[in-house]
Parts: sequence; structure tokens; C-alpha cells
Amino acid sequence: MVFRRGEVVINLRSLAGSAALLCLGFIAQAQAPLGAPTVEWRRGNLIITEARARPTPPGITVGAVYFSITNAGSKADRLLSVSTPVANKVELHESRNMRGVVEMRELTSVECPPGATVRATPGGLHVMLMGLAAPLAAGTELSMSLQFRDAGVLKLKVPVV
Repeated sequence: MVFRRGEVVINLRSLAGSAALLCLGFIAQAQAPLGAPTVEWRRGNLIITEARARPTPPGITVGAVYFSITNAGSKADRLLSVSTPVANKVELHESRNMRGVVEMRELTSVECPPGATVRATPGGLHVMLMGLAAPLAAGTELSMSLQFRDAGVLKLKVPVV
């Protein structure tokens, strides 16, 4: 993962009380075991697997997407951005527990080293969906596009499980 200038650090202590509790509840729910589908998508030397999103309760306008990116090539690539029509804003994020405080950082890109797998998982790297048009309902899918520096755009369908 690459951190660049302009990172945004969100310290949950600085959020309003109800917003902090909501975020903590969402993170706790996201850390529950997932039944990851076995579908894979390929673009060049990149293989995307384990794509999934969690259902969101009514009235919640944020969600998260997780997946694994395997670079089977001999040259690094980089995930530059993610987009989906179901959210007003989409960001790459990383959550970390720093001395008992969960910090969420926006990332400008994610390095995909050759011969390695980068995993977006609950409590770590993830795609944050903000301004959801409607709740993410279990059993549905959302369209998503991943923009890579070298491989270009990879389009996939992400199941909500």
C-alpha cells in the first residue's frame, strides 16, 4: 500500500458521539466472517477474487467493499481508483488500530506488487462507498469499475453477502 500526501486521517475520537458509535458498529459488523464467492475477474496479469460487500441497514448511506487482487505478472501495477453507480463518492481506505483508536486513512492508490496478493478485508484496506442511493441488500449485486495504472479498467459485479 502506498500513502501519499493529502491523506485524510479520521480519528473516531474526534467524531460526534452518535456518528462514532455508528461507525464502530459498522466496523464490528464488517469483521464478522464472510462467505466469499469464488468468482474471479481478470485484466492483463491481474486477478480479482473474493469480491463482496456487506448488506447495510435502512437509513445508512455508507458501505464497504472487499476483494483480493493478485498480480500474476512480473511488473508492479497500481489501483488508482474505484467507481460504482450506487454511491455518490467512492474512496480507497485503510483502517488501523493505533493505540486503541481506529484511524481510517484515505489512500490515493494501492500498489499491486508482482507475484503478490493484496487483500481488502474488514478492519484493513477496503473500498468505502459514501452517499449510497439505497441500502445494499443481501442477495443483490453492484457494478464496480477498478482503474489500474497499467491494466486499465476492470469491470466486475460485486455480490452483497
